[in-house]
Amino acid sequence: MSHIHIPDGIIPLYIWIPAYLITFGIIFLISKSINKDHVKKLLPLTGVMAALMLIGMSVPLVIIPVHLSLAVLTGILIGPKLGFIVVFVVSLILATFGHGGFTIVGINSLVIGSEVFIGSMLFKLLGRKRKLIGVVISTVIALIVSIALMFSVVGYAAGFSYAIPHTHVEDEHHEEHLEDEHHEHDHEHLSEAISEVNYLFFTGWIALILIFGFGVALETIVTALIVMFFYKVRPTLVDSKYSPADS
Repeated sequence: MSHIHIPDGIIPLYIWIPAYLITFGIIFLISKSINKDHVKKLLPLTGVMAALMLIGMSVPLVIIPVHLSLAVLTGILIGPKLGFIVVFVVSLILATFGHGGFTIVGINSLVIGSEVFIGSMLFKLLGRKRKLIGVVISTVIALIVSIALMFSVVGYAAGFSYAIPHTHVEDEHHEEHLEDEHHEHDHEHLSEAISEVNYLFFTGWIALILIFGFGVALETIVTALIVMFFYKVRPTLVDSKYSPADS
């Protein structure tokens, strides 16, 4: 849900370069600390989760103008370390498809990677006895944090108008209009941009809250259903992912 679609040339150099450096630093640390045998066992599932994330983050939902990221699900099933690498790879692939520029890959990796880390760690803590409650709480909190991070980064770097969800047709005109605006000018038009958000029979803040509320609810339901399915069919997929080397 917090995947950023901003094209190249919008985010300042002093933001996207450090984001890339931090992302590469995290991947380097992961490669040094991860259990190689653990990776071999999870490699097939890692590929499946990467494919699911790629589909979820590239195919628009009909009922809500957002995408499912499935980042928390990925973190729960393959752990936070492999999950972060998957997020980076998926973000890079999406950039080649035009779902955000290449300068956004590092930022997207950090923002969506926070979903993977927070969701998987909270589930590890809360899901020991009650899996369903654990996955619901973990997903909701992780999504709220990542959305807040997305709004903060995008709002500071490019203007909050870029963080407001639009339909794909609206997005094209929205980006063309905003690319001609000055950074400070975007901030001045936040209220105007929010007032133009429409969803169902609502507009403005109510529409925006409903979009993100329904989006969080839908992703939570999908994540919970898949986790509980795996827990009933193959519980080791849910319970065996948190060895000391992969935590």
